[in-house]
Amino acid sequence: MSRHSLQTAALASAVVAGLACGHGGSPAAVSPPAAAPVPSAAPPVAASCPFGKGSLETTCSRGVGTQLLPQFETAVELVAQQTTGVLDLTDQNPPGSGQYRMLDPKRFVEAVVRNLQAQGLCAEADYDYPLDRVNVKGSNDFSEQFAFGMSSGHVRRGGPAFRESCSPAAFPVDPDPSWPASGSGCGKPYPPQIHHFNSKVWLPGRDFVTFDSTPIVGPDIDYCRAAGYTDGRAFCAVRNEGYPDRVACEAWRVGKAKDTGRDGPTWTLNGELCRGLAVNGCENHTDNQYKLFASKPGHYEMCGQNGACGQLDLQR
Repeated sequence: MSRHSLQTAALASAVVAGLACGHGGSPAAVSPPAAAPVPSAAPPVAASCPFGKGSLETTCSRGVGTQLLPQFETAVELVAQQTTGVLDLTDQNPPGSGQYRMLDPKRFVEAVVRNLQAQGLCAEADYDYPLDRVNVKGSNDFSEQFAFGMSSGHVRRGGPAFRESCSPAAFPVDPDPSWPASGSGCGKPYPPQIHHFNSKVWLPGRDFVTFDSTPIVGPDIDYCRAAGYTDGRAFCAVRNEGYPDRVACEAWRVGKAKDTGRDGPTWTLNGELCRGLAVNGCENHTDNQYKLFASKPGHYEMCGQNGACGQLDLQR
């Protein structure tokens, strides 16, 4: 595939010099650049992307490698040198790596986007991954995505920050009505509608038991594979265990309970809303809508806003 070559600023060469031999190791330290102050507000992508819209028909892969890492590294280092109150330069993980601790992730991602745009690139935060990912392109031939958030709260630098390259460019695009709202925290692949709920006795007890439920989507083998399941299953949870956006994707697809207004299913016993153990034998869990306290025998259901349900019978 033909790609336009992009010039790298002088600072980028210095920042990335320490990366070339390590296939994406930590960057070398650099001197503060003599550059203009960072603008106070980022212009919208529509106004700052001279290359036009991206495509929904795109192929993405990490294996093709990155061409825009130098520009990304420049943008990050400029934040460190020019913007106060965003990064703690005295706290690096590991020491001397340039992987600074983020004090204000939102301001950080906004500043990175501004700095990328100042290099003549089209850039936007991907809010499907909360304050963690940035999309960048220098043409419509391809775009790249970088993820800079580490679990420790530090900025990921170098090759590990590169997530994937998409050809043709994958952004910006008009949102599909079937997608979650921007900033929901549920990223791609977007889960289909809930099909049913799995349920079980999560914690037995003498006076009452605690039920647990899991929303299940399908049948969709391709989605389940993309969501992290590799055993060929057609029905699966919206994400595999440990995925950071599992809670957000469940909240988006399940909706809110009718009685509590919390994210999660509506529980009923023999068709009646649960109003308390002492009232009708069942009570919504204190802080988890997917769980239920139950003491009375009967037929329990948990249902999402789309009408998909699961059932559980209690015999005591």
